Amino acid sequence: MALIGDIRKRSGLLVIIIGVALAAFVLGDLLSNRSPRRGINTIGKINGEQILATDFNQRVDENIEARKLNTGNENLTPDEQFQIRQSTWEQVINEALLLEEVDQLGLTVSTQELDDQIRGKNPHTYIQQSFRDPETGAFDPANVISFLQNLDNVDPQMKQRYLTIEKAIKEDRLNTKYRNLIARGFYVPAAFAKRDYDARNTKARARYYGASYTSIADSVVTVTDADFEKFYKENKHKYQQEASRDIEYVAFEILPSQEDRDKVTEQARKLYDELTTTENVVSFVNATSDERYDSTWMKKGSLPYQLDSLMFNSPVGTTFGPYIENNVYNMARLVDVQSRPDSLKASHILVTYKGTNVNPATTLTKEQAKAKADSILNVVKASAAKFDELAETMNDDQTAAKTKGDLNWFADGAMVPAFNNAVLNGKTGDITVVETQFGYHVIKITGKTAPVKKVRVAMVKLAIEPSSKTMQDVYTQASQFAIESKDAEGFNKLLEEKGYTKRLAERISKDQNSIPGIQQAREVVRWSFDSKREIGDISPVFDLDDRYLVANLKEIREKGVPTLEQLREFIEPLVKRDKKAETLIAEINKEIKTLADLDKGYRALGMKADTNEIAFAASNLPGYGKEDEVIGVLFTLDAGQMSKPVKGNQAVFIVVNDELVAAPPKDDFTTEKRMLQNAFRTRAQREATEALKRKAEIEDNRLMFF
Repeated sequence: MALIGDIRKRSGLLVIIIGVALAAFVLGDLLSNRSPRRGINTIGKINGEQILATDFNQRVDENIEARKLNTGNENLTPDEQFQIRQSTWEQVINEALLLEEVDQLGLTVSTQELDDQIRGKNPHTYIQQSFRDPETGAFDPANVISFLQNLDNVDPQMKQRYLTIEKAIKEDRLNTKYRNLIARGFYVPAAFAKRDYDARNTKARARYYGASYTSIADSVVTVTDADFEKFYKENKHKYQQEASRDIEYVAFEILPSQEDRDKVTEQARKLYDELTTTENVVSFVNATSDERYDSTWMKKGSLPYQLDSLMFNSPVGTTFGPYIENNVYNMARLVDVQSRPDSLKASHILVTYKGTNVNPATTLTKEQAKAKADSILNVVKASAAKFDELAETMNDDQTAAKTKGDLNWFADGAMVPAFNNAVLNGKTGDITVVETQFGYHVIKITGKTAPVKKVRVAMVKLAIEPSSKTMQDVYTQASQFAIESKDAEGFNKLLEEKGYTKRLAERISKDQNSIPGIQQAREVVRWSFDSKREIGDISPVFDLDDRYLVANLKEIREKGVPTLEQLREFIEPLVKRDKKAETLIAEINKEIKTLADLDKGYRALGMKADTNEIAFAASNLPGYGKEDEVIGVLFTLDAGQMSKPVKGNQAVFIVVNDELVAAPPKDDFTTEKRMLQNAFRTRAQREATEALKRKAEIEDNRLMFF
């Protein structure tokens, strides 16, 4: 276990068995302290099966700790919590749909199979990653066996984390079986393989002549409402959309007033006077500063540039400040100066006891551990050569045991205080016992760098922040704006009168947590998706940490086919393209009626001529890009035949099939079969879950909760 790393971080020991493998399974929670809204406790339904908010919250609570342990970060940002919560919902859906399918198919994971995945010859990746030595990266199966043998005696939280891994392995096995069942259920008949071979190898030697749409300026094309209606009716199925909203908003930033600044300045001056005279510097800092006292010994060059030279060339008690940096008043006092090694080196033998959670298998009491440590100390003092042997065989720090107790070099102050001070205050070669939260350490001091001058500086920090009066004044300003706006027209009129800056957030999805310029804007998103909302509604004032916000709901798009008005601006270039096509087709038909007219006609019209060999399976026309319809028309022509004008994506075309070259004869289509099978199996791995989602009836009530 990574004990040395924890000692260096100066934190309590956390024996972590959940590794990187669980990163995709971890969850978060902001729901724990929220009760269901309006008495509703169902966060959603999946094929009629209710997902209770309480169950969802419990699932989240169980796994947010796993995220913290995996990242080593105890404080997740609001955005991280939101993203984890969103992924939780996706995981719940995926698991429910998978379990429903495997239950109908009768797929299971037997006890023997699960055991083989955990402690067999080739254990699951999750096990290998979770029980990997953090120092060497090597997986040791013996650690798994030892852990399982003591599973009932380990810390309950640790046991729960292991059970989470076990559950994840079982789900992964079921998922793999299900996907393999789909993938291997696909059969490619020889006729299909031959058709694929023919499509890729049957080619046409073709000429094609393009009249580009760019030859007609958009400004000379007139389109009517009827043109829009026609295009919309023929193509609206191509524009399926998810629900989204557009809002306009005004942000009222909450900044310190001049009066606020003057008050903080006066407060900083008074604090500085007290800092220069106080007898208990540590208590003073902890009682008055925005940040607690930092006892770290600093070497030259590590202090802020305003302080570095002064503190290293002044007597203890010297003060400096107050000065402003990043909108914070800073003031400092030199507490102590010492000559200290920059780096230390030591070896140790750890004797732990029940309650420290370092070694779950230990049965020693604290008193017994102390007696054992003293006994080891007596042995190694009598014979220093015994230290390496005992450090390897009697060490509860398994990582250090592999190096015969050697912790290598570490920075002064990097270890927990008691351990660090024992090494700092002793002499190289000394052996001593010291107690920390991990147990009793038999320490052998093996090295120190030459002492350098270091200082300990007390810092008092005082942020320049808006007062409650300033916050109330800004809120009143925002509230008055919201009340007077009434509707979209009033919103925009008032914006102009007040000279406020209007911002736009387009196509907001219900799963967003932020909008442009605002990181934590979930309540704004929820407001915009409320079923009672109408276009033109003005929001209440939203309190978003360092600003207030008022929004106008500009557009509502529901899931499905958008309205013509919602698509109008987007499809206008395509409607104009179709009008251009009509014009170009008429011009081509006038100039080119037969193959004999082609050479003279295409030149007169300024069409671009190309020659290429094109496969039937191709979708791209060289020089133009994706032109499926044009290629399709080409292969309907007999050799030597010319097409009528074809409306393409980039131009109107005339195509000539000069020669059709059949695919070379072939009897064995094994390669083609394999290619098609592999392509399908890849899709099955990637798309099975999405296919289940499209088929499922999913009711999502998350907006009612968060």
